[in-house]
Amino acid sequence: MNRIILTIVLLPMLVTGTGCATFSAQKGDGAASAKVAAAQKLMRESNYAQAIAEFRKVIREHPNTEWAGTAKYGIAMAWVSANNPQKDYAVAVAEFDEFLAQYPQDERVPEARSWRQVLRVLLDTKKDNDRLNKNIEQLKQLDVRQEQKRQVK
Repeated sequence: MNRIILTIVLLPMLVTGTGCATFSAQKGDGAASAKVAAAQKLMRESNYAQAIAEFRKVIREHPNTEWAGTAKYGIAMAWVSANNPQKDYAVAVAEFDEFLAQYPQDERVPEARSWRQVLRVLLDTKKDNDRLNKNIEQLKQLDVRQEQKRQVK
C-alpha cells in the first residue's frame, strides 16, 4: 500500500519532470562551470546522450568537486527525463545510487532518494506486470488446448 501511495505522490514529478532540483551556480572552477552549463543546455534541447557525455567529462576532469556532484546528478536526471526516448529507469537507479554514495552531503540527497524509491517501485511494478502477463498468456494457451479437446470429443 505504501508503494502505491509513494507512486501516486511522486509519479507526476517523474512524468512531467517537475520537482527536479534545479542546478544552481556553484563557486569554483570556471571551466567546470562552463561544461556543466553546456551539458544542462543540451538537456534542455533534449540532446540527452550528448548531455550525459558532457556530464561524464566534468566528472572525469573535475573529480572531487561540487561540479562532479552536479554532473552525476545530471546524468541520473537525464536517464529519467520524460522527454528522453532512451530513458532507462534501471540505469537511473544505478546513477542515483552512485550519487548518494559519492556525495552524501549534497543538498540534492533527499530528492535523489525519492527518485530512487519511485523508480524502484516502477521497476518492481513492471516486473510484476510482466510476470502476470506471462501467466495470462499461459492460461489462454491452456484454455485453447482445453477447448480443442472438448471439440474433439
